[in-house]
Amino acid sequence: MADNWVSQLRQLNDRLVRSFSDQTLGNKGERRAVLQRAGSIQRMERLSDVRLRAVLGDKILVGVDGSINTFGGQYPYYVDLLRALAKPTRGEALVLTDLHCPLPPEGDEDDETALRKDNEARQQKLAELEVQVAIEAIDRYEPAVILMDGPLVRFDMRAKDSFLVLCDKVITRNIVLLGCIENIESKVLDTVLGTQAPSGWRNRFDRDLLWDTLDFGEVLVVEKPGKGLPRPGSHDPAVPICTWFMRSSYDPAVVGLDVLAAQVPLASRYIDYLFTLSPADGRGIPIWLDLVDREVRLTDVELEAYTGLLEPDVKRIFRSKRDARFY
Repeated sequence: MADNWVSQLRQLNDRLVRSFSDQTLGNKGERRAVLQRAGSIQRMERLSDVRLRAVLGDKILVGVDGSINTFGGQYPYYVDLLRALAKPTRGEALVLTDLHCPLPPEGDEDDETALRKDNEARQQKLAELEVQVAIEAIDRYEPAVILMDGPLVRFDMRAKDSFLVLCDKVITRNIVLLGCIENIESKVLDTVLGTQAPSGWRNRFDRDLLWDTLDFGEVLVVEKPGKGLPRPGSHDPAVPICTWFMRSSYDPAVVGLDVLAAQVPLASRYIDYLFTLSPADGRGIPIWLDLVDREVRLTDVELEAYTGLLEPDVKRIFRSKRDARFY
C-alpha cells in the first residue's frame, strides 16, 4: 500500500508542477501583462499615524464577523451556537446570537438530502446574523467603513433580503461596505477576461493566477463585476460586486476585497488605509478583522457553560462515543 502511495504522490506532484508552471500560466511578467486586461495594478502606500487617523476623521471603522461553535457529534446530534459581532474602533461591540439544532428531524428526505439542507440552513442563519448585526451597527455607530469577513456574494446568496437592505443603507448614507477574503475561492479573472484569457488560464481559480504575481504593496483593481449568481428561487440578478486583489503582506498569496460596484469610486479612498492596517509579516488581513475574529469565537469554557444549561439526560443525546476515548 505504501509503495502505491509513493507512485501516486509522484504522479500528482508531476501533474501539479506542469499545471502551475510558467509554460502553462506564463512567467511573472506575462501574467502581469494579462492582468492589465482585467484591471489596473496600483501601488499602495503605508500611511503615517497622522494620515491614518485623518482618513476616517470623526467617523469609525466597524469590523463584522460570525462564528459557529458546535456541541455534539455528527448530524443530527449536535447543537450550533451562532454568534455575530460588530466591533467598532471606538465604543462597545454589538453582538447578536442564534441557535441551530437538527433535532427533532423534520420531513421525510433521505439522509444525504437532509444533511445538505441542514448544512445550508446553518450557513444561512449565520449569514443572516452577520448582515443583521451590520445593519444595526450602521444605525448605532454611523461608521465610515464596514469591513465584513468573507466575500459579499455569500451574504447576497444566503441572506438576500437583508443584504439588499444593508446595501441600500450603505449606499444611501455613503458608508463603504467591503468584504475581506482570506482564502480566495473565486474565478473572477476567468469571468472578466473571457476569451482574452490565455488557454492555460481558462477555468482557473484566482488564487492560482495571482500567486506571487503581484509585488508586496500592490493591488489589482478590477472594476468590472464578476458574473453574479442568481439568487435561489429568484430570477433577479445578484447585486453587482467587484473584487479587488491586494498583496498586503510578504506572503506571495493575495487577499480579496469585495466592493459594491456602485461604491467603487468611494471605496478606492480606503485602499491605503486597509493596507496600513495589514501587518507586513502577517496574512495580509487588516488587523482589526483578526481582533473581531478572536472576540466572536466562544472558548471551550464558554461553550461548556452554555451547554451546561441542558439537562443531563438531554445533554447525553449529543455526546459522541469519541468523547469517551482514553487515548
